[in-house]
Amino acid sequence: MIKDLKNNFLQAAFGSTIWVALLATLFTYRNNVEFIHTWNLLGIGTLFGLVFGVIYPYLWNYSTFKASINILLCTILNFSCGYLCVYLFSNEMFNMVKSYSVVVLLLTLVGHILGFYFYKKYENKKLASSLNKKLKK
Repeated sequence: MIKDLKNNFLQAAFGSTIWVALLATLFTYRNNVEFIHTWNLLGIGTLFGLVFGVIYPYLWNYSTFKASINILLCTILNFSCGYLCVYLFSNEMFNMVKSYSVVVLLLTLVGHILGFYFYKKYENKKLASSLNKKLKK
């Protein structure tokens, strides 16, 4: 489990760091980049790595919490990570989106509920298919 979560963290952190660096290169037209932006970029990658590479896989694959607790935890962590990443990327952008935080939180909650519903439906079909194959043997 630890090895799997470590690999997930490294993949998510590296991938998101490259992704955000590419987006910043495409949409930011500054000639000079301050050194603090490099640390902010690494912070964003680390946050993505923790949330999407460690916490999400742990909650959905290894934890024994009830579904409602998983949904609530994922919603709060996703929302917090998103807003913290926006803050690290640009204070101006954060000031523009912070007034929509209640709407974003509710949409995140609805998205996690729907995602959980479809994920469990898919997992149940996969498990039923596997059990049927074993019964036929």
